[in-house]
This record gives sequence, structure tokens and C-alpha cells, in this order.
Amino acid sequence: MRRRRSSSPISAPFRCEWRPSRWLSCAILGLAVLAAISILNCKLEPGHAWPLAVCVLGWGLLQVRAEARKPCRNILIPSPPSSPCVDATSVQHVELLERGPLLVLRWRQGKRSQQLLFWPDTLPRAQRRELRLAVKAHGVSRQPPGMAP
Repeated sequence: MRRRRSSSPISAPFRCEWRPSRWLSCAILGLAVLAAISILNCKLEPGHAWPLAVCVLGWGLLQVRAEARKPCRNILIPSPPSSPCVDATSVQHVELLERGPLLVLRWRQGKRSQQLLFWPDTLPRAQRRELRLAVKAHGVSRQPPGMAP
């Protein structure tokens, strides 16, 4: 009987292009509109409430614009001996946090720590699993366990 060979390696590299989430932009815009409405419905004088509501709505629009203009980031998490890369720059201490449907990918680049937020519209379910497995493979310690004192 012949043995079947696996068509893919056990820890295949993870490649992904992160882009800003449309869902996040819609949520920011919705919160800005609700904040403006709540300012108009509180007991402020109309002379103060309307300019403040316009300012809050303008600030929300600026936040939506800033979120939409964030550049796309290329993420590569190769098999464990190699180090992960973000935008072709090597990074250390890759960590993945799951917050319900959101994923937060954190890493250190030199002395700075950075992170990316993956909403469900930016990363399909299959790629979410691949990312989890790739980060978990890098989280395994390559050093022998220390002895207890």
C-alpha cells in the first residue's frame, strides 16, 4: 500500500494584506451622528448645542476619513525558524488577541509596539484560523524549559 504525502507543509506561511475596515468607518460615523443628536436633545441652550453638535459631527467625519486613508499593510508569518514580517520589515514578539469577532495582531518593531485590528469584513473565517495557527506556531518556545529553583 502506498503512503499518501501531504500536499501542504504542517506550518504553511500566512500571507495577508490588511486594509481598513468599512464596518469600523460606519460605526464611527454612526456614533458621531448619535452624539450630535444627543447633544441637541439635552438641555443645552440652542446657541451652544448646535455649534457643539456640528463640531462633534465634523470630528466624526474627520475620524472616518483618517480611518479610510490608512495604508494597506502586508503581513507575512512564515514557518517558525524565520521571523514574521510586516511591510517587508522583520518584527518580534507577535501576539494575537481575540476579542469576540475582532482580532488584534500585536508586535514589536525595535522599541515600538504596534497593532492591527481585524474586523470580520477584513479577514475571512478561513484566514482567521490560518492566522491563529501561524501566530501559535511562533509562540512556541524554542528554548529548553528552565529548571525550578
